[in-house]
Amino acid sequence: MAEQLIDYWKTHKEIRFEEFAGKPGRIISARLMAGSDLLNGIVEIAKKYQVRAGVVSVCFGSLSKTEVRWGERSKEGKGGSKRSEPKVLDGPISFLSAQGKVGILRKGEPVIHMHGVLADTTGHVWGGHLFPGENPTYATMDIVIQEVEGIEFAKMPDPETNSELLRARKIE
Repeated sequence: MAEQLIDYWKTHKEIRFEEFAGKPGRIISARLMAGSDLLNGIVEIAKKYQVRAGVVSVCFGSLSKTEVRWGERSKEGKGGSKRSEPKVLDGPISFLSAQGKVGILRKGEPVIHMHGVLADTTGHVWGGHLFPGENPTYATMDIVIQEVEGIEFAKMPDPETNSELLRARKIE
């Protein structure tokens, strides 16, 4: 399967996509205080406002430490890739930017997918996937979440990549 997908990505030129249109909802501006985990904090903000689908459009500040991961090509992993081992960086970390999706499903369970760009104490810039519980705020973290009404984000199987992805779906 992995070999087939790698070859497929090399040879396919057509434009294919899935989409769900929503409407702009509330804009939530927040600040996480020192010690608060970045992703868990974003989830708590989304819970407070019952955001079914939200886009993290602004996110910058500082972290005490971080663990960042990225995808690596692999014949063993699902869909031709696997997640790297975490790169642990001690702070203070200058957190430059992040983008992501967050949502609280009808049953109350949170979903989040974030990518971030950060600089370590030597000025080396890193980027990749961030995960809950691995990114405590050092001094402060500014966040803006743009709600998208009419859809929700949910972890769903993706037959193309043979992975579970955070995908959009219409709210009935």
